[in-house]
Amino acid sequence: MNKKYGAILFFILIFIFWFVLSFEISITIAVIGFLVSSMVVFFNYDLIFNSQEITKLTIRTIVRFFVLIFILVINIIKSNIEVAKIVLSKKMPIDPGFVKIKQKLKKELNQALFANAITLTPGTLTVDMNHEEIVVHGLVKEKVKHLEGSSLEKAFLDLEEKKHD
Repeated sequence: MNKKYGAILFFILIFIFWFVLSFEISITIAVIGFLVSSMVVFFNYDLIFNSQEITKLTIRTIVRFFVLIFILVINIIKSNIEVAKIVLSKKMPIDPGFVKIKQKLKKELNQALFANAITLTPGTLTVDMNHEEIVVHGLVKEKVKHLEGSSLEKAFLDLEEKKHD
């Protein structure tokens, strides 16, 4: 897939997502969504569609992406339950702190998405990131250490993996 078709596909996905979030279909919403989606594609074009970041769109890649989304949702649900247990406990067994996690991903876009996925899971917050490591603050330091080698990290690595059939 070349850059032009990738940008068009990206625009269509963002535009559809705009309608999903707006819960309303009208001319005003459509025009605003068109403008916002266009700006997102325009300002992120170099980030997403450069030769190092672009991933070949195959059935395998699409399946891996949906597996990644599923694993992220499961991790968010599990983290919500764990944080609720901590908050509702009389002892409040927290051990907050910062933990450095090795960065195994090569593509900058995937690194940023992984860092944001960590922040999306309750009880963790990505504080800093570079090509070698991610600094994460967590309610319980021991739980944060398990992010390295986790199913979420493996899903991102699978998405990035270059296997030839």
